[in-house]
Amino acid sequence: MTWRARWLCLFAAVGLYLGLLRGQPVLALLSMSVLLWIGIEWSLFLWRMATEFSRIRGSRLVNGSEETGRFLWSGRTIAIEARLFVTRGSFSAITVARDVMPENLELLPDDLDNKYPSEQILAGTASEILFRYSARPRSAGNIFLPGFRMTFQDPHGFFRTERFLECTQSFRVLPAFTATRNSQTLVKRINALPSHGLHRLQRSGMGSELLELREYVPGDPPKSIAWKVSARRDKLMTRQYESEVPVRLQLFVNGSHGTRTGGFGCRLLDQMLFVAASTARSAISNGDPVGAILFDEQRSWRVPAAGGERGFYRLLEALANFSVNPSPVPQRLSAAMMTAAMNVCHERFPELLDVSVNRVPFTWFPILPWSRRQFRNRCRLAAALAEVYKISTQLQVQLMHDDYMMAVYLQHFLTHSGWSWMDPVVPKRGRGMNDGLPAIQQISAAMTRAVGLAKDNEVFVVFADLLDCSKAITHLLPSVKLALAKHHRVAFICPSPTFKRPTKQSTVASSDNVEDLLFAAEQLNLESEYQKLKRELGRLGASLSISGEEQAVHMILSQMNLARSGRTGVHS
Repeated sequence: MTWRARWLCLFAAVGLYLGLLRGQPVLALLSMSVLLWIGIEWSLFLWRMATEFSRIRGSRLVNGSEETGRFLWSGRTIAIEARLFVTRGSFSAITVARDVMPENLELLPDDLDNKYPSEQILAGTASEILFRYSARPRSAGNIFLPGFRMTFQDPHGFFRTERFLECTQSFRVLPAFTATRNSQTLVKRINALPSHGLHRLQRSGMGSELLELREYVPGDPPKSIAWKVSARRDKLMTRQYESEVPVRLQLFVNGSHGTRTGGFGCRLLDQMLFVAASTARSAISNGDPVGAILFDEQRSWRVPAAGGERGFYRLLEALANFSVNPSPVPQRLSAAMMTAAMNVCHERFPELLDVSVNRVPFTWFPILPWSRRQFRNRCRLAAALAEVYKISTQLQVQLMHDDYMMAVYLQHFLTHSGWSWMDPVVPKRGRGMNDGLPAIQQISAAMTRAVGLAKDNEVFVVFADLLDCSKAITHLLPSVKLALAKHHRVAFICPSPTFKRPTKQSTVASSDNVEDLLFAAEQLNLESEYQKLKRELGRLGASLSISGEEQAVHMILSQMNLARSGRTGVHS
């Protein structure tokens, strides 16, 4: 019942009381007629909802297909067509239908300047509701479309109810990548012998570089016969050419908690996955196998090196699985967390918050109105969580009084509902707040294990937020020295909060505004930390790049060309 109906019932009740008290039958009959009319409308509205909502069906087409479990691409526009229809009859009440969107899906405005293209209002009688809109995934991971939130209202505006129509679809979102130009060198490689301990990964084949001469064997192609050498030696000699051996690329992606905070598409992990996918695309296009080691605070995953399209998509699928945020670190219960959970419940479980089924027991305490309202919302949330997670009554009562337990359940609830790791799911984490020793130890251990399993000259590319761990960089240097001693090439990619490397223009404040001054100060600090890390790693022979741009991809590909040629530098 809306406030309009409540005020009308109040006035009718007052009129009925005054009519009976003063002996005015006309006023009493009129007031009784209004109350009876509202009661009849209420009964009809409840009957229509009980019979009509059970006959409503929904369907959704994503890129023209109704299948679930398919793959989508991050940053690419998808077309969604939703349809709600009644199996028998038509919509008899004013209906507002909206497709519930997760946070990882950005809703694009249509050409009609409609702010809510995923919402449709049906004021008349019709048998179906059809709306089309476009969206774009913000980052790699999962996208879960739960269904439609429907609001029914009678034509007079007296009664309104909300229901949720389940229409679940889940999709796997692959990370975005950019196609760089071919990085294979077009000039002839040097014929000088490489440094001691290095080798050119040579094997016989039909390349362009001469590997050796051997005696002719029946079955050798005639074009490989060295006629001048055969004439001098008075026997047939065959040329053996050097064939290109692929350079194995090993990607190390650190997905610690610091890289997962922020909104989808703005996380440091999203930038690292973009560069990793772009590098893998260029390397596999050149015929080089690519593997990966993905690790965080809890465990690590190893993706074996593989080439070809199948190996590329297998790597992208592993990166998409790694991009999904795990269970968050428990924290204290906050009012913002309670408000966010209530909003999600209103969106996806409105029937669980209905007063008719979710009643709060009467208590004298707390007495203050604000505290009493918070306790009421907490009791309603505990009842809704008990129904969603199928927990016992004893645990439900414990949720109403245990702050730590309520915080854990609310964090899981918000994370599973598609919320990113931002306040209130996890507290804000400032840069430079810790020394980053655990993250550095994880990177060092992963590189040490990879060196033990590596073969030939490999290229190790480490994606990590070293700028936040610069104080503990000395703990990483032994593993870097070990990899370089085994003649592997090592490169580090550090994500930037602005997705770009700091420049002279960005380190100078454009105005006296506080935000511009803070941004310039952060860029200066970023540039200073970058130069320190670059000097420290450059002494050992490792490369460092800070950005999520295409320039970082070219730096990695240049390292692969150096590993392929056996040189230690560009001019060696």
